[in-house]
Parts: sequence; C-alpha cells; structure tokens
Amino acid sequence: MTDETAESTPSPSSRPAFRFLMVPQFLSRPCRLRSCKPALALALLPMLAGCDRLKSALQEPATGDPVWQADSSLIAKAPPMLFRVLRKQDGDQVLPIATIGEKGFQPLYLSNRGWRALDLNALHSGVTLQALRSGEVSGTVRITRGMWEGGTALDSIPGCRVIVPGARAQVPDGVELLLSGPRPPRPAGSASDGAIAQTLETIPTLVAPTLGIPMSAMPRYRRQVHVVPTGATTQPTLVVIYDDPEVVPDSVPLFPQPRPRQLIVVLDKGIYGYKPSHTFSTLGNRKSPPRRRFLGAVDVDQDGKAELLFGLQDPRAELVTIGFRFRVEAWDESFTYERLRCHG
Repeated sequence: MTDETAESTPSPSSRPAFRFLMVPQFLSRPCRLRSCKPALALALLPMLAGCDRLKSALQEPATGDPVWQADSSLIAKAPPMLFRVLRKQDGDQVLPIATIGEKGFQPLYLSNRGWRALDLNALHSGVTLQALRSGEVSGTVRITRGMWEGGTALDSIPGCRVIVPGARAQVPDGVELLLSGPRPPRPAGSASDGAIAQTLETIPTLVAPTLGIPMSAMPRYRRQVHVVPTGATTQPTLVVIYDDPEVVPDSVPLFPQPRPRQLIVVLDKGIYGYKPSHTFSTLGNRKSPPRRRFLGAVDVDQDGKAELLFGLQDPRAELVTIGFRFRVEAWDESFTYERLRCHG
C-alpha cells in the first residue's frame, strides 16, 4: 500500500571447476535434415536454426574452460533468479542480479559468454516472470525481447566487454523486482487500517525529532507507506519513507548537522504495539549517503521470513541492491549487490 500525503563476490579464478558440462539432453542430439522431406525440412529450418544457436552458446570448447563450465552448469540448473527493473526512456529493462534459494542471495557474475547464454536461455521473448509489489506477487511480466535476440544488442556501454543483459518488457508501475521459479508463499499476518494509522501518527512526534527533523518541518516531506508481509512478526512490517524534494547544495556545512532530507522508518509489531526496528536518514547531497528507495521484500534463503531490499536514488548506481534481515527485533544489513552493469 502506498500513501502520499504531500503529494562476497567470487572472482572468476575462484569459481569451482566442473569436470562435466551439464547440457540438456535434447541439445546432445544433432540437428539433421537427411531424413526429412524437402517440404518438412523447410518448415523445420527456423526451429533448427534456434537449436544451432543454443548449441553454439552452450557447447563446451575442446580445450576446456573452467569459467565457462561453471557458468553453463549454473544456467542448466535453472535456479530461481531475482531481477531488477530499470525504467528507461525507450522502455523498461529487466536485468538478472542474483540467484536465490537455500544458499541465500548469490550475486550473478558471469563471463561474456555466460551472460549471452543466460539471455538466450532465460530472457528470450515469451518468458514470463513473477512481479513483486511490496513483497507480494501481483501478476506476471512477459519478456518481449532478449538483450541479443535477433542478432543485435538492445543497448551497449562504450568500452564495456562484459555487460549484464537487459531484456525488454512492459512492467507495471510500482514493480521493482521480478522473480523466476516457483511462486513464493505469502507470510501470514495482517494489520487493521486503524492500527496502521495510529502507528503512523507517532512518527512525526516521537521518531522524526530524534533524527533531527522538527514537527514543524514534516509538511515539507512526501510520505510513502508500504505494508509488507515479511513474516518477521505476527503482523506486517511497515516501511515508511519521508522525502523532502529540496536538493541541498554541497557547500552546506555538515556541522551543526542540517535537517535530513530523507527519513526511512521501518516498524514491526512488539509486545506493546508497533515500534521502530530500523531507521535511515541522509542529507542526500554528494557529501552524504545517497537517498534510498524501497524495492520490495523477498525470502531469498527460504527460511519463511522475507528480506527487505532497498536500492539507491542515484543513476550512477542503478543496480545497487541492499538487503536487510530481521534479527532480534531489528533489521540488520545482510548483503549488498554493488556491481555496475559493466563487469569488464
């Protein structure tokens, strides 16, 4: 729910070297036309061309390449993957950033050949992904074109030799994360509108002043409220974001501490009602941490409790993803994906 009031990354050399390349069984059979009649052969040509392209992308070289063997093994296992959504002028882009499962959030760092194979295998037109909004599946998104589908790249970065593929799709507003794989279960718990409203009333009076924002300044902020079923407690987690659109010049001195231009308050149910379980504040200029944006919640390690994911409001770090895990009545930073789209 959104309410607006004022308006450990392994290097390629350290990856495990697999002895055998895991290739789907149908790819091990040669594409032959000898036994086909001419008319049937012509009808099969498009399908066989796709077979050849996929075999070419996944076939192990005779000399052996440990990095490619690791990449192709991962792709063949088809683990559940987490995707970020980037909004561009020419359309929405969908980019894979990590696998999720029993091992938790595992960032994807593939070779150029590995990214191309993943694009061909998991990001081609017609693939459907689950759309997440505030931690819940809210329909599906269909890929309309892969990064290198059709023989030409959708986009490029000058001088970049290894780029994370960005597929084309039409993604609904408010959706920042997509998932492949089984539909995640929804954590139990609900809160009444009255309980949520009562909790929100305490932030300007009890929380904001302790972080340098006087009550008189609260009307300057735009407020967003996300009710997120995380499973951390018996009731949903509340993620409340206050943004003052004012841009603070870098020349403003940091002492005495100026009023933060962004405040994020996360609240969870305690014995006596909702209480803050995480806070973040920043001035938001170049001399202070960048503003954050809430992406959603995903149970990345299948323990029944979803992690909170945040991104940055900085176009230079558009893929940065910060994950928080609930421990002992508080949300602690657990993992960070901070690579750029260009990997080399």
